[in-house]
Amino acid sequence: MLFTSLLLCGALLSQSPVVIAKDDAETIGSAMPTQEVSAKIDLNTASLEELKKLPGVGQSKAKAIIIYREEVGPFLEVAQLTQVKGIGDKMLSRIEQHVRVK
Repeated sequence: MLFTSLLLCGALLSQSPVVIAKDDAETIGSAMPTQEVSAKIDLNTASLEELKKLPGVGQSKAKAIIIYREEVGPFLEVAQLTQVKGIGDKMLSRIEQHVRVK
């Protein structure tokens, strides 16, 4: 249990995804937050497939993000997504917690 807790703390600090075996998850379930721990996607390096994993982002929006990145340059902030064709404030609010800009 202590080892699993240390792994989780390290993963949270490095924003790395964590996989917990079902038995370990049940053992530490009450100590763990209920939301899944996962790494945020970097808008400046994400592939088409990675972008398609974002809520509400399909093939065309993922392509639009990549085209914007290629034509305008790297994203400086997540809010800049609203300048991408097909992404407004509502869509931004759905995906902003899943992305980051390095």
